Amino acid sequence: MSDTIYNEGFVAGLFDQMSGSYERMNTITSFGFYPLWRVQAIKKIDLKKGDQVADLMTGIGECWKPILTKIGTTGVLTALDFSDGMLNIAYEKKKQFPDHHIQIVNESVFANSIPSNSQDAVICAYGMKTFSDQQIQDFSAEVHRILKPNGQFSLVDVSLPKKKWLRKLYLFYIGSVIPRISKLFAIKNDSYKMLGIYAKNFKNAKRTAELFSKSGLQTEYCEYFFGCATGIYGQKLQ
Repeated sequence: MSDTIYNEGFVAGLFDQMSGSYERMNTITSFGFYPLWRVQAIKKIDLKKGDQVADLMTGIGECWKPILTKIGTTGVLTALDFSDGMLNIAYEKKKQFPDHHIQIVNESVFANSIPSNSQDAVICAYGMKTFSDQQIQDFSAEVHRILKPNGQFSLVDVSLPKKKWLRKLYLFYIGSVIPRISKLFAIKNDSYKMLGIYAKNFKNAKRTAELFSKSGLQTEYCEYFFGCATGIYGQKLQ
């Protein structure tokens, strides 16, 4: 089971199933914190007009607005994902930004066509938890490859809080309450229950920080809201 859930085909199918309800479910079940943590992660790095930014595992494009506000109409946003269901919604969302340059790329992050040394920044929200340690190591190598020298990155994902009472409550919420809420949207599969399993296995971004540092990326670890989300940010050294 542990090997299967990190298979790319399994993960892509999971997000295809959730694509129609993903944005509403995340906002409702996180009490509005999911969008807030995305914005806070993007603020960790210094985006400016004209930058080229890769939003890896872009999903339905929920990070786009705060990124585009920073890079303006002269910047280029490359939005990469491998879930057809998510990207079908992303293509519709792209129409909301007619004056901005958005390139949607349907590819795996581990085998992508983004040129080396081409990106001023890399963003990734809520994708780390679906990776095994080896995949995180491979992912860090890809982030290093596509970033320009001194390019920046920021990643965030849901995590297990430090305090035991909060962790216990959090695990119950993501493991039992969220799957039940999903039934209100007539979602009959266990896709949202799987997100709880990923979060439990992931724990936090500390291991991710270690692996990114080993890839030659200057990396800082950070926590949001008592550790209910954690992230890393930093830059590619010369």
